[in-house]
Amino acid sequence: MKRRLALTVVFFAAVAVLWAQPPPVRGALPVLVQTALGRFEVVSIDANAAHAAAGQAEEAWHHLSGPLGLPSAFPSAILVRLVPAADWGETAPFRVIVESGGVVSVRVRWSEATPEIFLRRALVQALLMRLGVAQQGVNEKLTAPLWLEQACVGWWRTHADLAQLDALVQQSAGLTPPDIASILTWQRSDVEPQALAIGSVWLLTWLQSESGRGGEWPALRARLLRGDEPIGALAACFSGRFSREDERELWWQTGWYYLQRQRILPQLGAAESRALLSDAARFVFELGGRDTVLPLRFALRRWSEPGVAVELTAHAAEVERAVAALHPFYRNAGISLLAALRSRAENDAAGEAFEQDWREATALEKTTNEALDALVRRR
Repeated sequence: MKRRLALTVVFFAAVAVLWAQPPPVRGALPVLVQTALGRFEVVSIDANAAHAAAGQAEEAWHHLSGPLGLPSAFPSAILVRLVPAADWGETAPFRVIVESGGVVSVRVRWSEATPEIFLRRALVQALLMRLGVAQQGVNEKLTAPLWLEQACVGWWRTHADLAQLDALVQQSAGLTPPDIASILTWQRSDVEPQALAIGSVWLLTWLQSESGRGGEWPALRARLLRGDEPIGALAACFSGRFSREDERELWWQTGWYYLQRQRILPQLGAAESRALLSDAARFVFELGGRDTVLPLRFALRRWSEPGVAVELTAHAAEVERAVAALHPFYRNAGISLLAALRSRAENDAAGEAFEQDWREATALEKTTNEALDALVRRR
């Protein structure tokens, strides 16, 4: 996955604006890490934490662009503040703020022990609110429904890590599907039933699969974000699917069981495998005020620099999750790329090994496609 992450930028005049309280350590200044323009900006006094959070933010954007219909960028980026745990005075682990001018920010309680799920939910909730602002403007009815927040986090997890999709199917197998009204009207509280969280992921998947050229899901998504009553909005957007409550429930439960039969651990195609490894083997950094695409060897030679090690680790985690599902043409290239990303070596041997496997893989794919095309032409 392509990550457009800027190198660390130290703020001077803007510190007072971007950071509401003084740094806990004398002399410690916050840093800003940006993803692609108009997406996320992460502020923290811990540079490594800022880079890691920015990587998560860009991963969220990548995987949720489809179900949320995200634009290429928003007019203003979402500002993510990682607040040291010692300075956090709220009960909730994060808080999303929508300002009158349409700027959306999220403050997250941060420490090395902060569970990943807190950051993911904070990013998703902020993304939903920013999408609502972009579509509806700022108003008091804007909302990020709990079920949609949970569904997007689950969608992100199962699409970033294919093994998690298999785990979701196994968790769902022993459950009675929660009724659709319970999911759509799920309210925030101290208790979040696992069945509703699982059901939310399947419901998001089902609504997308049932949405046709009429744009039923995009229309429903917009209504939900602007605070419409969810059951009525569902009936209005998916008209013709059902006319009574029992028909609606049958429609949903049919989807629940159908999707679980379809959702097996897949193998990626050759083109998908090639695209995944190509993105994982390149890095985008800001050099001289411009985003520059740099090859794997550049990053390997600079693994000890701030932010670069974080990026190498993030790319390695992405490849590790997908390597078992890579097409056979690209399996060796995936293994050697993973070894290179983890090597922390100051020579080019690991990079050379990957490049050799990459050349062989692309040549094999090209030769196979040419042979198949020739066979089709003869027939």
